[in-house]
Amino acid sequence: MKRFVLGLLGFVVVWITGLAPQFLAYARVSGIIIFALEGGVSIAGYLLYVQLLEKRPAHELSRFRIALLALGTLVGLVWFGLLMAMLYAGGHYKINGFSFPNRLLSAVIFALGTAIWEEVTFRGLLFRITEQTFGTWVGVAVSAVAFGALHGLNPNASLAASVAIILESGILLAAAYFATRTLWFPIGLHFGWNFAEDFIFGVRMSGHAQRPAIVDGTLTGSSLWTGGVYGLESSIWAIGMAAILSGVLIAIAIRRREIVPARVRCRS
Repeated sequence: MKRFVLGLLGFVVVWITGLAPQFLAYARVSGIIIFALEGGVSIAGYLLYVQLLEKRPAHELSRFRIALLALGTLVGLVWFGLLMAMLYAGGHYKINGFSFPNRLLSAVIFALGTAIWEEVTFRGLLFRITEQTFGTWVGVAVSAVAFGALHGLNPNASLAASVAIILESGILLAAAYFATRTLWFPIGLHFGWNFAEDFIFGVRMSGHAQRPAIVDGTLTGSSLWTGGVYGLESSIWAIGMAAILSGVLIAIAIRRREIVPARVRCRS
């Protein structure tokens, strides 16, 4: 239990450390610098926690498995592309034109920095520490609920949006970690999704306003299908697709015997 409490404290400290660079926006610091710092200090804080408190190498960030970052990115891009194709086929997405905005670098740094910050904290710390103490499924539940709750602080958020994040990203990204036992895959998956959402299709992302993108399109129809003002992450389409991919990853984890059974502590 002591390790669990220390892990929770580590999660809070690293999460706040990763958040801190965002306050540089008040000093008109470039977004590229802010989100590069966000990712950099988050990984540094995580590695420091693992080395000083757990006294072990961070195998989940081993350079020998960094190829899974590219695989995760590809899966995230394809996954979001399929989501947009389904919306287009269903008449909920209209393409108005194409262009190439002059913000590629900032889009990459924004998506990657955010993915690193959220994955090393929610999956690397909160999920992993909870799983070690109480088992995989409790770890999934705790990290997913916390992930959804904190996303409820975003602009245009609602209870429905937070629940959607729990059911979609919270479960999926935890499964991406415990199926592979590396943070590179969920970081890549998260990055690929965010990059496609922001730079390729330019739709609202976690409540934030859409920005110029390669595809100039318009979402139409019920918020049940489009996610409304919060964005596609709270749409029933995204939840359904995430459930399918989560199911695949959970099946892989079961086959690899990566599921940690529930641990009930009884007092004698």
